[in-house]
Amino acid sequence: MKDYYAILGVSRDADQEQIKKAYRRLARRYHPDMSGGDSESEARFKEISEAYEVLGNAEKRRRYDLFGEDGLAASPFDRGFEGFSSPFGDIFNLFFGGGQGRGRATSPRRGSDLLAVVEIDLEEAYSGVRREIEVPRHESCSLCGGSGVEKGYGHDLCPDCGGEGRFTRTRRSAFGAFTSTITCRRCGGTGEINTHPCTQCGGQGIREILDLVEVMIPAGVDDGDRIRVSGKGEAGQLGGPPGDLLVEVRTREHHAFTRHGRDLHAVVSVDMVEAALGAELEIPTLDGKERLQVPAGSQPGDVFKLRGKGMPEVHSRGRGDLYLSLEVRIPERLTAEQKRLLREFQRARADETGGVMGRLRKAVRQKV
Repeated sequence: MKDYYAILGVSRDADQEQIKKAYRRLARRYHPDMSGGDSESEARFKEISEAYEVLGNAEKRRRYDLFGEDGLAASPFDRGFEGFSSPFGDIFNLFFGGGQGRGRATSPRRGSDLLAVVEIDLEEAYSGVRREIEVPRHESCSLCGGSGVEKGYGHDLCPDCGGEGRFTRTRRSAFGAFTSTITCRRCGGTGEINTHPCTQCGGQGIREILDLVEVMIPAGVDDGDRIRVSGKGEAGQLGGPPGDLLVEVRTREHHAFTRHGRDLHAVVSVDMVEAALGAELEIPTLDGKERLQVPAGSQPGDVFKLRGKGMPEVHSRGRGDLYLSLEVRIPERLTAEQKRLLREFQRARADETGGVMGRLRKAVRQKV
């Protein structure tokens, strides 16, 4: 049988304050951080913690004093219906104050993700760009490693709950004894408290920083796409990994091109003479200048395609196309000479087709 009083070096009539002081003194001496990982010290520390877990809890100490270690293994009747599996358990907890959960909330938790928005030009989306953005976030404290405890110390057992992280209450009624569990408010269910907070982070385990994060935006990225930067989100809790940074790309409106997926669309203007006689135009694209042959007799709204001159696919060799819609400009002001030439052209066209009446007579003959 283990003598928990001897392990802590206190008498059997020691009060709670004496037991607590003895535990703190021994815990600091044999804590793994102080012993450099010595196996004997670690075993001694576990033994000391076990003794304090019993003697630091009034109910456990009473049962230990009466029955020894066997008294710590409570029967199902001491726990009401807690030792049995019953479909009514959740209903009983609902009415008698349970439902707080069990165990210590000491498992590491991953940090949350952060979202940042960056604006780029269409040219940058075409070729890809490297950007640096400022991200306000939290990271683990470098001094305490995220534990929140001053170096050389560890967490102490919560004196209110004796390290349990919860209180168990038994109520008796005409239906029998019912047990409910309530989380300890002082330690928040962890069973531990920090009596030596880190001087750099104030015991929080994290610190707020303004991080300059470099983001590589790949060629072909589209408006609304998100890029994930691992490990640049919020710091994890209780030693958990940090979250990620999600960078959402917004593309500014371009003065010449509009984008539809991989393809680009633009308008090319010619005057009526070029549309009638044909012309060769120099077209600016995101990949340099290209030549476009406009055939004679082209009409407003005709569409020409430059293959492979659209946007690239992300992480691929594929490319979209560039579609050019023809716009024919009509002069608003003409000189006297231009008007004379256009009238001559109009008469020539009328003579060629027989004029309006000629075209009408021709249509009538075809119907007859």
